Amino acid sequence: MRRILRRHTRRGVTTVEMAMVAPLLIFLLFGIIEFGLMVKDLMGINQAAREGARTAATGTLPETVLARARSSAPSVNGDNLQITCEYRSFDPVTGGWSEWQPLGAQADGTNNADPGDQVRVRVSYPHQLVTGNLFAGLADDPENGTIMLSTSIVMQRQ
Repeated sequence: MRRILRRHTRRGVTTVEMAMVAPLLIFLLFGIIEFGLMVKDLMGINQAAREGARTAATGTLPETVLARARSSAPSVNGDNLQITCEYRSFDPVTGGWSEWQPLGAQADGTNNADPGDQVRVRVSYPHQLVTGNLFAGLADDPENGTIMLSTSIVMQRQ
C-alpha cells in the first residue's frame, strides 16, 4: 500500500519540471538561431568591405568600388548596405597619418588616393531580427527590430 501511494504522489513532477525548463530551452534555441543569422550577415558585410577595399586599393573609381562592394555580399540585401570610402596620407614630417577624407575621382579615371595612402571602406547593415519582440530589447531600433552591424577594412593604395 505504501509503495502505491508514493507512486501516485510523484505522478505530475515530470510535467511540472518540463513546464519550468521548456521556456528557458526555447529562449536559448531562438537566441542561438538569431545569433547565427547575425553572424551570417556580419560575414557578408565583411566580405563586401574587403572586396571594396581591395578594389579601391587598385585605384578604381569610387562608383566602381561601391558597385563591387554591393555585389560581393550575396547573403544580405545590397540596397540596405551603407558604404563609405575614405583615404588618408602619411605625413613624414609629423610621423603620423592625416584625417580620413572622402575618396573621390581624378581626371585620369582613378581615385584620388596616391600610392602608399591607406584606403578604408566601411560598411553598415541593419540586421532584421527574425525573433521579433523576443530580443527587441537588444536592438538598436526596437520599434523596427533591427541591429546595426558594421565593419571596416583598411588597405594600402597600390
